Amino acid sequence: MSSITEKIFLNDGPLLIKVTDTAVDEQLTGNASLRMILQWYERHIYRHLFLPLFQTETDSTVKCSHSDALLAAIELLYNLDPANADVYLSSTANIFPLKNYVLTQQTLSLTYESWSYTLRDLSTYSPYAIDGCHLRLLFIIYQLLKTILFVHQRGLSTGPLQLTDIHINERYWIQLKARFHSCLATIELSSDGGTTLNPNNNNNNNNTDDDHHHHHHNSQSKPRSRANSMSLSSTSKQKNRVADHHDESLVVTTKISPTTSPPIAHSSVYHVEHRYETYCRTHIDIVELIKQWQLGNISNFDYLLILNALAGRKFHDPNNHLIFPWINDFTSSTCNLRDLSQSKYRLNKGDPQLDLTYNYYSSSVSSATTNIVPHHLSEHLSSITYHVYKARRTEKRVLCENVRSIWVPNEYPSSIGRLYFWTPEECIPEFFYDASLFQSIHEDLPDLLVPDWCSSPEEFVEKHRQLLESREVSENLHLWIDLIFGHKLTGESAVEAKNVCLPLVDHHDDLRNGGIVQLFLKPHPARFLASTRQMTDSLASIPSTRRPTLLDEEQRKIRAPSSVSNSRSNDSTSLACELNDTFSHLEAIEQLLLLTSISFGRLPSSSLNNRVLKYSSTFLHACQRDLQYFGVCLLELILLGKQHYISANSNGPQRLATAKQLLNNNWHLIPTPFRTCLSLLLLDLSNENESNTQQQISNRAINVAFFLNRWTTPFPFPFYFEELYRIVHQFEQFDQQLLLNLTSYQQKQIHDNKLYLLLTQVPSLLLSLHTQQGHELLMPYIFHAFRQPIYGVRCIYSLFNPISVVLGPDESRRQLLSLIQSALNPDRTTVYHWRCFTRRFITQLIARFNLTKFLQSFPILLIEACSGFKDEINLKIEIDDDNSNTSDSNIENDDPTNERSDTIIPQDYDTNALEANDEPHTSKLLSDAAVESITYLQLKLGPVLGCKYFGRHLLRMLALCYVDDDQLQLLSSDKNPFKSIRPVRGDLNAKKVVDCLLSLIQKYGEQIILLFYFPHLIETIRVANNRLTIRTESALLSSIVLLKSILPYMSDSTLMTNLAEPLKNRIVHSSLTLLSSNSVHFPSFERARSICAYRMLDILLLLSLRLGYESTRLYMNDSIRAFFACFQSTHESIDDTNPSRTVSVPSSSANRPHSPAFLSSHTTNTNSTDGDEYCRITIDSITKSYKIDAPAKPLSLNSKQVRGASHSLLTTQYIEDDSSSSTNIHTRESIQQEIDATFTCELACTAFVQFCRLCGDQHMNSLVTRNDNIYAWIAELTSKPDVLSRNDSISASDVLISIRDHDIRNHYEDESRFLRKNWLSYWEHEVGRSENAPLSFKQIHLQSFVGHTSAVRSLCVLDDESTFISGGRDQKLLVWKLENQNDNAIKVESRWSYNGCRRSVFAISFLESIRLAAICDGSIHVLDPFRGQVVFRYTQPKETSLFAAMATMPAPSTNILAATSDGIVRL
Repeated sequence: MSSITEKIFLNDGPLLIKVTDTAVDEQLTGNASLRMILQWYERHIYRHLFLPLFQTETDSTVKCSHSDALLAAIELLYNLDPANADVYLSSTANIFPLKNYVLTQQTLSLTYESWSYTLRDLSTYSPYAIDGCHLRLLFIIYQLLKTILFVHQRGLSTGPLQLTDIHINERYWIQLKARFHSCLATIELSSDGGTTLNPNNNNNNNNTDDDHHHHHHNSQSKPRSRANSMSLSSTSKQKNRVADHHDESLVVTTKISPTTSPPIAHSSVYHVEHRYETYCRTHIDIVELIKQWQLGNISNFDYLLILNALAGRKFHDPNNHLIFPWINDFTSSTCNLRDLSQSKYRLNKGDPQLDLTYNYYSSSVSSATTNIVPHHLSEHLSSITYHVYKARRTEKRVLCENVRSIWVPNEYPSSIGRLYFWTPEECIPEFFYDASLFQSIHEDLPDLLVPDWCSSPEEFVEKHRQLLESREVSENLHLWIDLIFGHKLTGESAVEAKNVCLPLVDHHDDLRNGGIVQLFLKPHPARFLASTRQMTDSLASIPSTRRPTLLDEEQRKIRAPSSVSNSRSNDSTSLACELNDTFSHLEAIEQLLLLTSISFGRLPSSSLNNRVLKYSSTFLHACQRDLQYFGVCLLELILLGKQHYISANSNGPQRLATAKQLLNNNWHLIPTPFRTCLSLLLLDLSNENESNTQQQISNRAINVAFFLNRWTTPFPFPFYFEELYRIVHQFEQFDQQLLLNLTSYQQKQIHDNKLYLLLTQVPSLLLSLHTQQGHELLMPYIFHAFRQPIYGVRCIYSLFNPISVVLGPDESRRQLLSLIQSALNPDRTTVYHWRCFTRRFITQLIARFNLTKFLQSFPILLIEACSGFKDEINLKIEIDDDNSNTSDSNIENDDPTNERSDTIIPQDYDTNALEANDEPHTSKLLSDAAVESITYLQLKLGPVLGCKYFGRHLLRMLALCYVDDDQLQLLSSDKNPFKSIRPVRGDLNAKKVVDCLLSLIQKYGEQIILLFYFPHLIETIRVANNRLTIRTESALLSSIVLLKSILPYMSDSTLMTNLAEPLKNRIVHSSLTLLSSNSVHFPSFERARSICAYRMLDILLLLSLRLGYESTRLYMNDSIRAFFACFQSTHESIDDTNPSRTVSVPSSSANRPHSPAFLSSHTTNTNSTDGDEYCRITIDSITKSYKIDAPAKPLSLNSKQVRGASHSLLTTQYIEDDSSSSTNIHTRESIQQEIDATFTCELACTAFVQFCRLCGDQHMNSLVTRNDNIYAWIAELTSKPDVLSRNDSISASDVLISIRDHDIRNHYEDESRFLRKNWLSYWEHEVGRSENAPLSFKQIHLQSFVGHTSAVRSLCVLDDESTFISGGRDQKLLVWKLENQNDNAIKVESRWSYNGCRRSVFAISFLESIRLAAICDGSIHVLDPFRGQVVFRYTQPKETSLFAAMATMPAPSTNILAATSDGIVRL
């Protein structure tokens, strides 16, 4: 981060500091009670005593140098700890940290980190942030008062406080950058020739270094403390420098260039930018400025520079650069001028395009999809256009970052004329004075061409500048000003001019440091031309005979309090009276007066600056003056967004006079809560003379604590501000402490302190914040904690429920949903993430977000977690601590007593304290918690929602478990979750996904298999047969795994019914056909094909075990034949004359798939592959023309590449299909090699031996009669028994032995919720129906609820969508639970009944925020339907009518509205 250095020039001569007496017994403090305040007023207010923090003064003085005084002030505000010399912090977080300070013989340099936003930026560019939230403005004021109080308690003054001195972050926490050159409030005059140091007279001593250089400590410029500082010798040069720094502001009429444009030789880049910086630092009288420009005393170029300065624009800032108008299209030097009454955007796009944009965002369609308000354009000058303008002088790296990522020189306009027609935005001032902008620094980007009527860029710049000052441009320039800075930016004028700018109407509350600023509220007056000025001079002596006009009415309304303002008004009136009715620019003069009176009031004259008030620099008067400057800042903060222009560069007395004038003229714009304070600070205190001021100050017994005390403050501070400030202040202190050079252990301790503060004090504070705006003050800190990688998950788990209760459902979804989604889908998983997947937290999400939003957002995250891929990175993210390897003496010598008293020290804080409140959980694996929650939700939601939102995504996730090459690696024999002959690594991830799928079968019966899983399997195999890609390959393997897992859950009758069709014909046989096809290439080559073949063998063996010996011989013959028929394809197509296709018996592990030698052999160079090159020919679907790709070699077994894939359902990574790639052409030979490597003798022998055991040798010999090769392989392997017993393979016999009865046939424990009859019809209809299909009633009778004995009059469905309440004339209230009960004939009884009603129940409502039910039977009953308890009962008095209607307020409100029959609504 860049740094900013501030220089303070030292004064020579000794200074005297008065020693004050701090022993004051009774003071008015911020914590004083009402009784103490009344006693204090009784004792002191009638004695006319002003009680500052330091009340009485003595005659004792201390002599010191200016440098000593400044160093003492630094020591008072900052903790100058030598061990942490990188940055110096104050004991309050409201003081901006000091990065470094360097003292030399003449200056004191203070270095700060650069800041992003100030309060002036807030009120200028984001006024809605404080206008739309009044508590936010009050909290900023509260912080500012606390900061001033802190400075006063150190015996210092804040000086002439400005909004630019107060920095603010995105959480609306302010930090004051101390004015050390004016904070020495107690410095007095020295009798022996010392230098006068007036605290109100040092504004111009501050010189900011804009080069952002960082000043380090060195041997010559070492930070000096108060004790070892040396006195500085006085020199005449320093005296002259101090004498030149007076308080007179620059007068615009004497500092601005004349009408004629200066020569081009004097308009260099440095000259213009330096002059612009002068305008930015100068107090400018806007009324006098407009008048001088009208009269021609200011050039158009300088006037536009000043307007950009008033708007806060900056050179070299792409987001807020200066704006100048395009004045012609450069086809001619004098002709084809641009229409300045229309914006450049309108000229380029045209009225139809702008109307289309505005009408689209005005329509209801756009309002439903976006929150963008109607507008015509977004910016007058965007950062992209700025970089295109300066493309010839900007580095390629910057252009690629801001314009387009790929460097294409031809995309940039080649000439200034092309640039004009290309851009829809305005120009920049560099095109009027900087000829170097046309010269390119890039070799491949030519210089920017100038028009034909110019011979060089220098000539173009000169003529372009002259054209800007021409008569034609001058007479229309005010129209362009109305568009860019004037009244046509907002209101009806902006709509008519098609100039509605988005930043001015979108009511954004995010902080910005640049944007569009409206300076004028009324039309800008036109400029007087030269002939008109001459006529004005000639008519000066002619008496006026015209009738009164608007000019006279405006002059009567404007009454300036000072004599100078009156003289200005008289001058303007006399000028107007001397003009007759034939004067052509009378309208321009009227516009000037109307503009200045409405937009700016009447600012005081600059001559008032010469009247510097001679206050003595006592601490009493300095504190009072600080409060006045506080009032000025408050006024500017309120009015800057409404007044559109308030100077930030005026000196002390001028600022006070200007603020008083603004307050008088804009009293109606001041919010009522701030009027008393501003009147007290600005209007009631006069600035006429010193004695009068001292008398009025003594009559005002106020200090900063007066505004902070809740009994005396005129501000409507809420009662919780003190507690809120204390907690937020500690958060900011913790963040500032992290800037220090701390060890990892100390950083961890700070994070633990923040976590403890969040968990212990934030929930109770949330209950005190009754309004939504109150929550907005604390929520940024909570959201910031939620995003922390160290403790964010623990904060979410503990604070989500109390925060969502306070916010309510709508605000919780808007503010918390994305944060919770990020927490449940982390890039790096910590050991605490499993808490967010527990059933307890998931239930809270459903209750606070409602079930619909939960099902739309979170099921996929739960399913991804249950796969176990995130368990592999289940590491604790903490600050790295190397205590075991290194010894840190600082850690061992930490003294907890050094901590501040307001900082919480969790000495006994246990980071595992949250675990005690969790439900019993044996494992802390994220996948285990997710599986438990999914199983719970499938039972809670029922079969319809369970299959829709979990079953479908689980099937997709199961396919992703085998999509990666790493997931197809073989496992050892001790890890075999599915008891397969060839287990792979993906089985470990698929096991928990399959368990979730099987839980649906266990709860709702085997109909899930027949109507939900079987269709999925059939469709997957059909798609794979049509086109096999990487994803369909993994889906095929996952389908085979799922088929084996669901077979045990099918009853005998169901299995026999579906054995032939679809189990064998459409699933098993189709898969075997695909595996043995010599026209289908597997993207994973023989690896996936071999695994699928072994898994098909697992299914056939499991079916044989399930059917038994005899049934296998009867029903499995066709499947066994189909399996062994696959081996015929390995030899039927082989030509014996071709030795390259001779298949040898694998005798070593080097030729066996998945072995290390096999895998290493496939990583050889692809260039060794012999073969011809092929060209892929494709047909364009649009033009129906043929396209021939570049020649490519076909891939063989030795050309495989390792691939990786994403295992996320949300961000599915695009995986290239090998069959569709132009570089991956698979021939019949390569596919045949895959088949040969899959259906090997090892697979054949393993299958043959196991089937012989299950159905007999003779039967197998009869089935496998035509394949002599299998018998040859068996004979050869029999002579080599070590081949079938290798260490890296799993014996099929061992697998069959490990299979138990429950692996063959599963027995259901509870069949009460199985889908049958009408429930089955309803589930089948709902699961098969599309989510976007219209509502359809099938009139399926599902359940009957019996319990009422009379008519039911009211129903209320709770938000869990499984519970509802009914009430009727039988004076009963019944709570029902909705779940399928096996048969529609079963009568469902209520879960709980309430018999306390005395009349019929006619209204039932649910209080969502506190999850209670309210019923009305003439009285109000509040019940807890989940626990079956009565909470409260309210009965009307006998003389009052009974309640006739009732309704509950939406969350987060807990109120109930009830109306009586006499027409009264009660809350």
